[in-house]
Amino acid sequence: MSWPLVSLPEVCRPKQWPTIPKAKLLSSGYPVFGANGRIGHYSEYNHAEPTILITCRGATCGSINVCEPKSYVTGNAMALDALDESQADLPFLVHALESADFSSVITGVAQPQITRQSLARLKIPLPPLAEQKRIAGILDAADALRAKRRESLAQLDTLIQSVFLDMFGDPVTNPMGWEVRELSEVVKAGTIVTYGIVQAGDEYPGGVPYVRTGDLVDGEIRLNGLRHTNPAIATKFERSRVLTGEIVMSIRATVGTTARVPSQLDGANLTQGTARISPGENTEPSFLLYFIRSQGSQAWLQRQVKGATFREITLKRLRRMPIHVPPLDLQRRFTAIVESIEQQKARQHAHLGELDTLFASLQSRAFRGDL
Repeated sequence: MSWPLVSLPEVCRPKQWPTIPKAKLLSSGYPVFGANGRIGHYSEYNHAEPTILITCRGATCGSINVCEPKSYVTGNAMALDALDESQADLPFLVHALESADFSSVITGVAQPQITRQSLARLKIPLPPLAEQKRIAGILDAADALRAKRRESLAQLDTLIQSVFLDMFGDPVTNPMGWEVRELSEVVKAGTIVTYGIVQAGDEYPGGVPYVRTGDLVDGEIRLNGLRHTNPAIATKFERSRVLTGEIVMSIRATVGTTARVPSQLDGANLTQGTARISPGENTEPSFLLYFIRSQGSQAWLQRQVKGATFREITLKRLRRMPIHVPPLDLQRRFTAIVESIEQQKARQHAHLGELDTLFASLQSRAFRGDL
């Protein structure tokens, strides 16, 4: 089925509002929405009703958000004001924009941006209003299933942290009186806590994959998008070659983000922004991973960070991180519990993948007019 294609100015009034200086943001008040969602609060609001926002500056140009009622929208987001509800349904328009290709309306390389003039070139399909509502209802229902699955995964992560605290206590107060050593003392003999390749060079197809800080996503190493270096370069950094089960931690920007090395990356390497931590014979990998992820340990890491614009923790400070060393049999019991929960997470991830595929199929069919 062929539907008319319309530009956004035909159904709304795209506008960039004045940006609030960071110094004027408050800890309470009306929510403020910037390029990527909430960024703080303010004493006034400029949008009384929920409004679609398109990120119009930076690396996430073209991302879609919807502000809450009584929100202040800053100039880093293009607000689709005065939506003509007799022509366009807001939930439908959100889905249509999320599936749209913004590449033709984004200008700039060093600083990508979308202007009102360039946005006018974007065309979206616009079926009759009743059909819009029907399509939005189907996509909303499918998206809600994905949200529930993501919530279940988050609850399983919370469960692991709860079990950790119950078995080992708070790393800050050490109520069970465990022996405390520095991180450098609990890693595998013959290894050190170290960062990786200094200059990885251009992408080398078929070369050695290496892990950057941006590859650590939701507690895992994202395999899609990994870059590769010349094996000759990787050989010079054998000290940071990672093996299955070892821990990788970001030491720049998002300091403290961690992930275990999956079997697919056995023998991979790192960059200067990530560090290799190889648990020793008296430290179970799962225990050490969740010890580092604990709230107390993360707070310790943040206190060691230097720099505001360029945040990092030095290897010297990281190697001195205090680590508790409970009895190995207790650590192994924790590992068994973690493995059981991880199996459940794997099933949830697989189901989420199926739901993502279903949602993508529904989106494609919806905007072809086949739904």
